[in-house]
Parts: sequence; structure tokens; C-alpha cells
Amino acid sequence: MKRGSVVIVMLAQCLLLCGCWSSSPIEDLNMEVGVALDSADETGTEAEFEREGGSYPKSNKISCTYQFVIPQPASSAKTSSLQSKNFNNMTETGDSIFEAMRELSLRTNRPPSGNHLKIIVIGEKLARSTKLTELIDFFSRDNDIRPSVMLLVSKGEARDVLKDALPGQVPSFVIKGIFNNRDRNMRIWEPVSIAKAAGPLHGKTSFMVQNVVAAGKEPKFAGAGIIDGKTGKLSGFLDESELEGAVWLTGKGKGGVLKTYDPDNGRLITYEVKSASSTIKAKVEGEQISFHVKIESRGRFAETFSASQVKLDEAYVKKDEIALQKQLIQIVKATVEKMQHELHADVGGFGTSLHIQHPAVWQKVKEDWDQTFSTLPVTYEVILNIEEYGASGTAAE
Repeated sequence: MKRGSVVIVMLAQCLLLCGCWSSSPIEDLNMEVGVALDSADETGTEAEFEREGGSYPKSNKISCTYQFVIPQPASSAKTSSLQSKNFNNMTETGDSIFEAMRELSLRTNRPPSGNHLKIIVIGEKLARSTKLTELIDFFSRDNDIRPSVMLLVSKGEARDVLKDALPGQVPSFVIKGIFNNRDRNMRIWEPVSIAKAAGPLHGKTSFMVQNVVAAGKEPKFAGAGIIDGKTGKLSGFLDESELEGAVWLTGKGKGGVLKTYDPDNGRLITYEVKSASSTIKAKVEGEQISFHVKIESRGRFAETFSASQVKLDEAYVKKDEIALQKQLIQIVKATVEKMQHELHADVGGFGTSLHIQHPAVWQKVKEDWDQTFSTLPVTYEVILNIEEYGASGTAAE
């Protein structure tokens, strides 16, 4: 190889080995991991700033609470994380979410960075009064924020959810991590990201987002909020049991528990869900539309609470299967009735089934589908199979 070629190759290698000249040390940044949006309610710190002249032209409409991770020195990370909070919350109230974020640059020497944002929680009062598209507009446009950021609502003040945590924990990380438990509980809705919400928002179709509340130092997933297709605002909630029905209805459950009682003696029956699926069949007869929901599940006995050592024979198991099937129909039916008669919102996938199975009919009714759905009959069928009894072959040993 000629000397000139060698020099060119060496220069090229030097360029490739160079570090990123636009990078910033993590210690110099405020790593934003969570955002809470509420109706305007200035904090005491903000009020004091204003009294001292620290204000700017704005209309107080939204209180934006940003949660930042506090970098821990490597040498003391194990001990300090258990002794002090490893996160910090800052609230700024105004009319522009973007301006509020930039206003924080007047209060800290470390510029906020949204590259690692995990969740956005919206308080009930704000979500009922403001379109979701307006609230997430900035986050959708910012190049530093990933479209995979999860959206949640809170039945109360959203910033309360980010306020506190158990020692060593960061609320935003805990909340995001709870979604990983969908294989253990049927009362967790699938994560709805900024990207996933874009479709129903632009299509003006109703959908659900997970509701999260706080008590003490712990958050809890408690049902789901309904985003109305026409208004784009929060219109109501499903409680935990109703969300469980929605998860069964849509076949989006990955695992969990189904509980009922023996109608003859009140014995508790607990069923562990190993698999669940659902199909919604749309039926059209003339001008009449109806739906049939078929749910299938496989699982095992988790508890039988029998007072004596009863052998789990086929008749015994079949009786419990029937009791569980009846209970599941009640749960799903109650959910659908609330969707139809109280919320007037199809968040169970009925419209999607009609669209796929009868596209011509869908074109006639899609404009006012939520109201049309509220008047349609729905029938139910559940097939539940207890395939194993756990480590014990009897009800009690």
C-alpha cells in the first residue's frame, strides 16, 4: 500500500475514534423522567418567587411538575440511595408547557433534558377541561422526547403521584414498572404511549388510559380513564373491577386471578389465569346490529378453600368451572353496560369488529358510533378450562 493511502486510512480511523463532541456529562444535566400536568395551582415556592419579582407575562392554566433524577456518586450510591431521596420535583405554572420547561432554567444550573422521560400523568380536572391533543402537543413535537413515553391519568392531582416514594425508589420508574405486572393481574390496562394515542385522537375514537392514584408513599393502578372520541377529553372512569372486565372483553390480559364463591356453600374459588382470548362477532340482520362476545381461558386452581379433603374429581372441577364462568360473564357484562349506558363510549373494540366484518354497514354508522353502540344488544359466552390443580390433588391436605 502506498504511503499516501496509509496516511488517509490513519486519518479516517482517527476521525472514527473521536468521541461525541456535542455530549454533556450526566452530572451537568437534569434528567427528566416524569411529568405531571394539573389545572393551575401555584406552589408556595412559585408564590414566593412572584412576591420577590420573579414573574413573567402568562395566564395560569396549567401546573407542570417535572421529576428529575438526582445523580448519585458511584462510591456512595448504595448507602445514600437508602438514606435520601434520589429524585427532585419542580413545578412551574403557566399557559405554555414549553415555556414552563424553559423557565426552570432560571431556577437550576443544570438544564433539563427530556431524553429519558418515561411517563406523563394528567390530573382529572385538567383532563376533563382540556383536549389531550393540546396537552401532549409539545411532547409530540420535541425531538428529545421519545414517542414511547407512556400516558396516564390520575383521579385527583397528578403531581401527588410523583410526590413521594419508598426509600431508594423513583416514582416515575415505579409507575412505568407496574406495567410489567400484566401477567400477574388482569386489572392493568395495556400501556398507551404518545405514539399509540395519536391514532384514536386523530380518528376521533374513544380509548382508555391507565388511571394511577397515590396513598402515602405508594402509587397504585386503579382502573382506567376514558378519553372521549368526539371531545378528546376525559369523560369518566372504569373502576378496578370494570377495567378487569374490559381486559377480559378485549382479550388483552396476560395472566392474573379470577375469584368467585360456590353458590351452594359460599366456598371461595380462586382461579389463576394462564391464558385468555376474546373474539367479538358482529351480526347484521337488516338494519339491526348486535354483537356476540366469546371469551376462552385456560388456568389452574389457586385456592379452593374446602374444609375437608375433597378429591378434585371431574365433577368437582366442572362445577367450579361453571361458577367461574358465570362470575366472568357478570364482570364483563357490567363493564359493557357502563360503557353503553353511562359513558356512551365504545372502548371495547366493538366498532373495530364491525368495521372489519361488515365494512359497508360501518360506513353508515361510524359518524356517531359511540351513541349508536349504546343502544345495541350484546350476548356473552365463556369457555373456561381448569387444566391443573397445582401441587396438590385434593382441595386441602
